[in-house]
Amino acid sequence: MSEQQDPTWKELQQEFIKGVEKAIEQVNERDVENIPGAREALLQRLNNMRIHFPNNNGAIFLKSIDDKIQNAFFPNTKDFTEAFQKILKSRTHEQDFIINELLNGFVTSKAKAIAMGTQGPIIDRMVEAFSKRNDFHIVDHQFFAMFGDPNKPRHYIQKQLEELVNLFGLISKELVIEKDKRRSEKKVYTFYTFPPAILKILEEKYLIIDDELGYAYVSEAFDRNIFICMFLANVAINRDDLEKIGGSYTINGISAIFALILILGFMPKLSIDETNPILRDPSFDNQNMSVIPKSWMLKQVLEPLFEPLIKIIAYRIGGGLWLSKIIGSEINKKIHTQIRFLLRDVNKWILGNLCRVEIPIFVEIANIFTEITVGTDTE
Repeated sequence: MSEQQDPTWKELQQEFIKGVEKAIEQVNERDVENIPGAREALLQRLNNMRIHFPNNNGAIFLKSIDDKIQNAFFPNTKDFTEAFQKILKSRTHEQDFIINELLNGFVTSKAKAIAMGTQGPIIDRMVEAFSKRNDFHIVDHQFFAMFGDPNKPRHYIQKQLEELVNLFGLISKELVIEKDKRRSEKKVYTFYTFPPAILKILEEKYLIIDDELGYAYVSEAFDRNIFICMFLANVAINRDDLEKIGGSYTINGISAIFALILILGFMPKLSIDETNPILRDPSFDNQNMSVIPKSWMLKQVLEPLFEPLIKIIAYRIGGGLWLSKIIGSEINKKIHTQIRFLLRDVNKWILGNLCRVEIPIFVEIANIFTEITVGTDTE
């Protein structure tokens, strides 16, 4: 069935437009802005969204999600290495910070649900563990020590730890010692590491050979982004196999995170009067930052947009299978609410105003919106 005839896609767009209309009502009913023209700019943007988003079968959504989000974060391939490389290449310093903050919180929550006895951020602990050896391997007893529960037998948490390994696309290897020196018996050691092709990339990019000292070590550039890229690559190639990507929890989390990214991309860029003190604040970069209208942050405005966008993201990335998992359960509502609150964490507070950093994904989505709306207006 073509997208033009897809009733589900049409219904999802209609739900979003209803949400936009609710948001317009809320902005009209109250004025919480402290920057002249902010309310008017927001109303204009919302009205443009209401008018233009349904055009050409949702062309703004198709270009923003299919061309930008999927290509950068969920490449359409079944090859894990190819997916990993494409995701890794899409990184920039600023984009790393914001995307990683969004994903790191979610992935840590998901991983912590698996390895409940773990103290501290799980991804950071994995970075630390894999950095200690110059072959990017960790032995199984070290893995259990990091993520296991000392109060429970090892076999009790074996399945949970395997799920953690699968979540990041890691693999296990066995080393068989025919005669162990301590007990003079056969011993099997299990190591956790990266797939061979990924290992080669990591060795070329993050392994430093110190000829003077005569050994190799892992560079500081090996960071949490590697595991987030692994996680996203795993989701990309296994999007049709819910068990391999963490089930409904992952789908709701991923869909909510990228719905939030769309919301930030669709936000209007305000014109700030030259007398406004925010322009004189050293932490505000007028070239690469923009003030977020306060109304945009209101739950009554954000929620009607956010919930339909979660479904749209799910459908574009994972089709009907993912969409079927975006249900109004208490767990899912909690996930969505937690991620909506991240909006405040990944932007900067300056003189009482929340400011968006113009990372590439936001700029690209904003440009798509402008290009399509201007093109339609001039026809």
